[in-house]
Amino acid sequence: MSSKQWSDLSSGLIDSIERAIQQADDDLRKVSLDIHAHPELGWNEHHAHQVLTTLMEDNGFSVERHAYGLETAWKASYEVGSGGRTIGFNSEMDALPGIGHACGHNLISISGCAAAIGVAAALKQHNVPGKVVLLGTPAEENGGGKTKLLEAGAYKEMDACLMVHPGTGGNGSGSVTSSSIVGFIVTYHGKGAHAGGAPEKGINALDAAVAAYVNLSVLRQQIPGTSRIHGIIAGSEHWSANVIPSESQLKFGVRAPTAREVMDLMPRVLNCFKAGALSSGCTYDIKVSHVYLDLQPCTKLEEFYQEHCQSRWGSEGYDASPRSAISASTDFGDVTYQLPGIHPMFQLPNAQGGEFPHSGSYTEVAKGPEAHAATLKAASAIAVVGARVIVDEEFAKQTTEAWKKQMQDIRAEETVVEINKLLAPFDRMSGGA
Repeated sequence: MSSKQWSDLSSGLIDSIERAIQQADDDLRKVSLDIHAHPELGWNEHHAHQVLTTLMEDNGFSVERHAYGLETAWKASYEVGSGGRTIGFNSEMDALPGIGHACGHNLISISGCAAAIGVAAALKQHNVPGKVVLLGTPAEENGGGKTKLLEAGAYKEMDACLMVHPGTGGNGSGSVTSSSIVGFIVTYHGKGAHAGGAPEKGINALDAAVAAYVNLSVLRQQIPGTSRIHGIIAGSEHWSANVIPSESQLKFGVRAPTAREVMDLMPRVLNCFKAGALSSGCTYDIKVSHVYLDLQPCTKLEEFYQEHCQSRWGSEGYDASPRSAISASTDFGDVTYQLPGIHPMFQLPNAQGGEFPHSGSYTEVAKGPEAHAATLKAASAIAVVGARVIVDEEFAKQTTEAWKKQMQDIRAEETVVEINKLLAPFDRMSGGA
């Protein structure tokens, strides 16, 4: 269909999307609260997997459980006719250790469901050929679930992929970029000895970790203000104050606005790890826990998302902000290197006390009715964007062209090759760039 046909159909399609989401509201709310009450860490989202796949089956979708060889991944599909374009959405499910759904993944999970349900209903009611694919994506928090799904071909059929994420307090939504990150787990190997009786016979693995940690702390003063180096010393559960530790670990993330800037930092970071071993006499090994590329929202998609939010809710004081940058990271960045996508953040009216994702107080915010309503509003907006990709051939073509130009401008293919080459000497614990 042409842009004119989109113009002719858009009002009816939007009504169909919003009506379908409203009709599913109660079920979506129940699922969100259920997932919130049963937080599960990455790769262990078994309860969320069950309730979300059941929800999508109940809404007429064909569901593949345990998809692409991943126990807690799933795929829900709905197609009208044949030969139409395919739009994708994501539902994240995993929680955080100790603080549950303090990143609001219970909201993200139902946002994907709501958007998919809305687009499917619109295609069916208006007899528009097209396909909706919703992926249940495990282990966003440090596990790289979407990267593994990319490697398995889960995104290949999509013309674009969309998702939203809750943010801080307010009333609005806008597209964001996010930082690239490489996660390292460094294990130092020493030699145990009695700390009082024969310390000279030991090789102190904790000293190695402390030395490296101090070096990294000093390095922080000499890096760009938009970059981050952060981490912890691990292994204390195996230590005793009167025994020279024979093993220790560092878990660190190296983060910057772009993957190229992360690569610029890495040689100095790796030297800090090495210096800890050299100064203490330990040996060491490095594993890469995860690699997330920077989020590259497609300009054409984000412009229409902002335009729709402004026209639909601007009179209600809804802030349809232009693009902003956040220093957090997501495996959806990897997706945007492979196909057009956007990942807008939406504000929560009940997060007015300074609550922020990954803070303990955000867990309570993520189950509030105001947060739920804000989620469905943002979900309906990405559903409208997705519907236009399917319906409007000219818009879909412009989207692809805009994305290809963005990838050329950032030298995306070259970047992926270079970062993989730089990390080649190290074992990889999860998927990566």
